[in-house]
Amino acid sequence: MNLRLFDFLSGLSGALDLMSSEVVGHHKRVAYIAARLGKTLALPRQERALLFMAAILHDVGGFTLQSRLAALSFEADGARHAELGYRLLRANPLLKEAAVIVRHHHTPRSRQAELDEPPRALELSCLLNLADRVDVLTLRSHSFDPAWVMAQIAPRAPQQFAPADVDALAVLAADPDFWAPLAGPDPVATLEEEPLLLEERHVSQAQLEQASTAFSQIIDFRSRFTATHSRGVAETAVCLAEKAGMADGQLAAMRLAGNLHDLGKLAVPSEIIDKPGPLDDQERAVMDRHPELAQGILSRVDGLETVAAWASQHHERLDGRGYPRGLVGTELSLGSRIMSLADVFTALREDRPYRRGLENGETLNILDDMAAQGALDGHVLALARANLDELDVRRCAAQNAAAREFREFYSGVPVA
Repeated sequence: MNLRLFDFLSGLSGALDLMSSEVVGHHKRVAYIAARLGKTLALPRQERALLFMAAILHDVGGFTLQSRLAALSFEADGARHAELGYRLLRANPLLKEAAVIVRHHHTPRSRQAELDEPPRALELSCLLNLADRVDVLTLRSHSFDPAWVMAQIAPRAPQQFAPADVDALAVLAADPDFWAPLAGPDPVATLEEEPLLLEERHVSQAQLEQASTAFSQIIDFRSRFTATHSRGVAETAVCLAEKAGMADGQLAAMRLAGNLHDLGKLAVPSEIIDKPGPLDDQERAVMDRHPELAQGILSRVDGLETVAAWASQHHERLDGRGYPRGLVGTELSLGSRIMSLADVFTALREDRPYRRGLENGETLNILDDMAAQGALDGHVLALARANLDELDVRRCAAQNAAAREFREFYSGVPVA
């Protein structure tokens, strides 16, 4: 895979929009505003890169629609979702510096002296807070009125915002060209320097995989019943891909696809995900959209074409009776067939709201029936059967690690 970090983060930030039409574009607008402020302030290139990464993911800790909408209030406290966002990002070496900025993007400047954090990170978090509040103001008023925006912002310096940052905003606000991209669908696409700034960070494949793990937590940590699912699917799929003889690059793509295969479930309300029983027709229709939504997000990232296909086809069937596209066997690659079996295997073995996880023998019986009915690939199932002990040990280890992370993640977090 040949990925640009700018494209990867911009694409994944689009997944955060799936929660509601009311939050669509917020991350990209804030990232655009922050980037323009950073350039106007002549920040060093490394700081501008950090600011952009923090801005494009700043509300990543808003796991629920309620928390996302609350953050769109101008007076929002935001302490809980900012802390959760920090916890999601801090373990990734690529994002750990940006994580501190995310953690304090709702902390007023007047309180920053009390914090034991790198001073420059706090200054950048203050700048991100300003960019965030500017978008909230324009979103709430449904218009771009520079004088009105400045009238709301200026009195809050120096308590909430740094005076120099507000001065930089005043310069930008007087320029009509600053506001124009904010009315479009993707303002970050108009930025010329930020892609280069991020490429200077020399991102490794391992760091991209870690970033996908953070996003798997965003998907899974909304519910204790799904808290480990994506990690289990990813490990199961990689194990099967190894047994099928896939090359290292394909194994890396498989782990990314496993981590992100349920990305579209960010659009599914928690009430449906946690329902202790069968879904009704309306709920099933909402749930069944998630592979198509994942395809829409991932396919827009250059270099993720294979990942997008494998991730979005995990509910297709060889007989053409799957969804979302009803593809038949000749249209499904080996990677997609592996992902499909890995998803079913993991789902059967783990606890769900309506049942306990099944034992290996019962799981294999169900997989045999599904293969006989044309749902799963018999060759992939044979690989699973021949390597069942290793497959289950690796799946279990991955899910146990994710479960520990889930418990640690919420430890000490302020109550919503």
